[in-house]
Amino acid sequence: MASRARVRSSRQARVHQGEPANYPPVQAVVNELPAHVREQLFQPSPKAIKSASRKAARASREHLTLDVASGDAIPKDVLEAADRLSSKAAVPMDRLPEDIPATNQALKRQAHRFHGAKVNLAWFPWKLLASQCADKFGYLTPPPIRNSTKLPFNPTTIGLMDQLGDLMGNQGRETSPDSTIPAGFTYVGQFVDHDITLDVSSRLDAPTDANTVNNMRTPALDLDALYGDGPALDPFLYLFPTAGPSTAIKFQLGSNRNFGPGGSAGAIGSPANMVTRTDFDVPRIHNPLNPAASTNTAVIGDPRNDENLIVSQLHHAMQRMHNKVVDSLVLSGFAGDIFVEARKVVTHHYQFAVVNDFLTRVCGAAAVSSAIASVVPPIGSPFRMPVEFAVAAYRFGHSMIRDTYWVNFNFPMATLGQVFAFIRNPQLPVFSNWVVDFNAFFDTGFAVPVNNKARKIDSVLASGLGGLPGFSGMMAILAQRNLRRGLALGLPSGQGVAGFFGIAPLTPAQIQQGLPADEINVLNLNNKLLLKRTPLWYYILREAAVLNSGDQLGPVGARIVAETFVRMLRRDATSFLNVSGGFTPSLPSRAPGTFTFADLVNFAGVTQP
Repeated sequence: MASRARVRSSRQARVHQGEPANYPPVQAVVNELPAHVREQLFQPSPKAIKSASRKAARASREHLTLDVASGDAIPKDVLEAADRLSSKAAVPMDRLPEDIPATNQALKRQAHRFHGAKVNLAWFPWKLLASQCADKFGYLTPPPIRNSTKLPFNPTTIGLMDQLGDLMGNQGRETSPDSTIPAGFTYVGQFVDHDITLDVSSRLDAPTDANTVNNMRTPALDLDALYGDGPALDPFLYLFPTAGPSTAIKFQLGSNRNFGPGGSAGAIGSPANMVTRTDFDVPRIHNPLNPAASTNTAVIGDPRNDENLIVSQLHHAMQRMHNKVVDSLVLSGFAGDIFVEARKVVTHHYQFAVVNDFLTRVCGAAAVSSAIASVVPPIGSPFRMPVEFAVAAYRFGHSMIRDTYWVNFNFPMATLGQVFAFIRNPQLPVFSNWVVDFNAFFDTGFAVPVNNKARKIDSVLASGLGGLPGFSGMMAILAQRNLRRGLALGLPSGQGVAGFFGIAPLTPAQIQQGLPADEINVLNLNNKLLLKRTPLWYYILREAAVLNSGDQLGPVGARIVAETFVRMLRRDATSFLNVSGGFTPSLPSRAPGTFTFADLVNFAGVTQP
């Protein structure tokens, strides 16, 4: 899940600039780890007590006997080890943060849900947790702003977060028309998020300093969720050539289960033009000798990109894009390392599209231009992913998710539940008739009966997000979880960030504009607490709805998002913004000199039969 390259790139950036390392002492980094992680890793394993060991062994044997009944053999040494090992744990499961045990259930094969997962930080390699250059989250706003405007962490406020979050996903609230943004950008946003952030350890049940939370992704648009650690360290992701240039390394592609035609109908735009797909999935783990035991786990750089059918198919499109660039370089007679050049071409075009297509749509061209002009950090400068971005502003995309999608001619009203279900066992590998027609998700130039548009950016979430598969309780209700995370991390209020930026805050009347009575009632509880210190994520959604009719972010949200992206790109020596002489897209596009996500899926070949 994490990238080993992050440690190397962080160190290399400082070496490139000739700067002193100035890393914090290792012990200081260790001390920032959660107490349960330190106890698990450093406390000696408890010694077995005879009576306890016999009891544990009996319990183990009873469990193993059940396995024997199903045909599995019990190795003698396993039983002997059960007698020798203690049943005591340095940190019992009931002492772990409440969202970790809930996540463990969601990771089981039946649910297979990694998105939003909070796993035990002790699962990760030590160097990613406590090396002197491990990436961490942090804050955009200074302590005085946060301390004076954040909500108090107490049972009353937690109750308010749960009430508000529960109302945001109430069925029947989505009465406004769709936004003007093609629905594919909802999943572009998710794919990009998996490229730059991975928080597996912040907790919901206690106040947490973001500066102690590890970011297990590189804070750069470097496509590490696609490329992993590259073909030398993650060769299982790649297809190595058997002839021709030895560096013409492509991605492995998966196969589909044959359920008939699906996917794009191309220029004809008729279901009769669909074909049966055989290789329109990501690779998956399959046991040919015992198919029933196959997990169908996606063999990709980040398991979260297999969280739903649409983002998984987008990941597949990115793999195909790389493969086509490799083919193009081979045909051109490229004399250098083809893999390195292909990755650079793909990454730069992807970064260009993120800034000039995705960000301009969700933030507005003015906010993006302002960020590019004003945010100029030195290459390799220190950076911590701000939680005002990761836990609030960038979660605007959750409100853009639809309850139904036109997936292809076979499924013109696929529910959100189906979008989740048809990327999980037993519906894996992806059924050929469920292959996504991306012409319905981006403006590709190919006609389809329905062009899916994203829902408006507002405080109304799709009702399907109130019961996420694999989770239970609060963890299953996305809005509650977002609000609780912001509370635990001590985020400043929306009004606080507006004041920090010098932007006029929304008035209480604006925050309540157009809301149903039950939601207004919650906002006014406890002496109007949530109107005075509005949770940042909720504030950004209301700002977009009130000031921009939900078609793009408002001034606070747009500034946080645009400036964070530009800062990540500016400090990365290899980004398209730092190309000597400037970067001009070279891959085929509908408009010369530019490159959009519609161009990307067209070039990848996923918009044609």
